[in-house]
Amino acid sequence: MARREAVREARGEALEEPRYLLRTAAYRASAAARAVAALVDAEGQRPPWETEMGWREGCPERAARWTRAAVALEDAAAAVMAAAVAADRAAGDSWAVVGEALGVSADTAARRYRPLE
Repeated sequence: MARREAVREARGEALEEPRYLLRTAAYRASAAARAVAALVDAEGQRPPWETEMGWREGCPERAARWTRAAVALEDAAAAVMAAAVAADRAAGDSWAVVGEALGVSADTAARRYRPLE
């Protein structure tokens, strides 16, 4: 029984870092999603004559700002996915199980998310 408890404790410690990384990535993705929503909300609050359509030209810092915000969200979501796969693998899930959750084969999942050695 003591050995079983030691194995359980070691597995719990091995999961601490992947869980922390997953939680951190999720909070970053949440912040990126809120940033996109804030941009859209701010534009919706303006009267029609003050919208960007009339004064966007000549302001490169405003060019494609919603797309840039969405790209940041997409990058954050990819980091969440990678952290989730790492946490599942650390918890003992096989590449076949992870691949099934992703809707791809085990080999594809492993190629996409296996850590570089």
